[in-house]
Amino acid sequence: MKKFIIIIAALCCTYNASAWSRHIHAGIAAIAHDNLTEEAKKNITELLDGKSIIYHAQFVYDNADNEAYKHTKVWKNVAFTDKNKILKAKKAAKHENKDVRNAQALEGLISSLNALQSGGLTKEQTRDNMLYVITILSDLHCPTHYVFTDLLEKRKSFYYFNDKKYSYLTYWESNSVRGTFNWKTNEFVHQLSRKTPEQVADITNGSVTSWIIGNAPLYRSVYDLLNTGTRFDGQTLRLWQNKIYPISTEQVAVAGYRIAAILNSLFDSNAPQVKIK
Repeated sequence: MKKFIIIIAALCCTYNASAWSRHIHAGIAAIAHDNLTEEAKKNITELLDGKSIIYHAQFVYDNADNEAYKHTKVWKNVAFTDKNKILKAKKAAKHENKDVRNAQALEGLISSLNALQSGGLTKEQTRDNMLYVITILSDLHCPTHYVFTDLLEKRKSFYYFNDKKYSYLTYWESNSVRGTFNWKTNEFVHQLSRKTPEQVADITNGSVTSWIIGNAPLYRSVYDLLNTGTRFDGQTLRLWQNKIYPISTEQVAVAGYRIAAILNSLFDSNAPQVKIK
C-alpha cells in the first residue's frame, strides 16, 4: 500500500502540457465514439482515412509546434470575471497573466464550429476543424482550463507529500482520474458511458456556449478544495482524492457525450442539431 501511495505521488509531480493527460483525452474520445450514430461514425472514419477520433484525441497538442497550427496556441482556456462573465478574447489577449492571455479557447471552438456548419471546406480543413472541436471541448470540461480573474493567485496553490512540493492543478490535470482508476481507454467507455437516453438529452441540451457557461460555477467551487501548503500523509491524501475523482470522472463523461452530440449533428443529417450560441 505504501508503495502504491508513493507511485501516485510521483505521478502527481509529472507536468503535462495539456489539461487532461493523453490518457484522459483518449478516454473522452472513446466515450464520444461510443455515442456516435452509425452514419456519423462512417463519415468521420472516411474523413480520418480509416482511423477513429480516439487516435487524434489530442490533435491540437500533438501539432502545437507545427507552424501551420501556431494559431491554436492561445486556444487553451476560457476566462471568467468574478461575476462569472466570460472575458472576451480581445480583452484576454492584453492581460498580464499568461493563463488569461491564452483564454481564447471558446473563440477557437466557435470559429471551428461555424466553419464546419458553413461547409465549403476541403477534406483537410474539415478534418482539422473537427479535431480542433474535439480537443478544445475536452479541455473545456477540465476545471484547470477555467481561469477566474479573481482567483489567479489560487491557481498557484500547492501541497506537500513526503516533504515534496506538488501543484494542485497539475494533480488535477494528469491524475484526478488515474490517481484512483488506472483505466485503459476502452474501460472509460465501460465505466462512464452508462447514462440513460434521458440523462444524455439533459447533458446535451442547450447550446455549446451555454455548456461552457454552465460549467463555471462547479469549476469555481473546485478552488475551495485547494488549501495551499497542506501537508498530506497517505491517508489524508486518499481522503482528498475521494473529493476529486467523482467530479473529474463525471466531467469526462459529460465531455464525451457533448462531443458526440456535436459530431452527430455535423456528420449525420438525421441527427438533432446543436446550437453554437
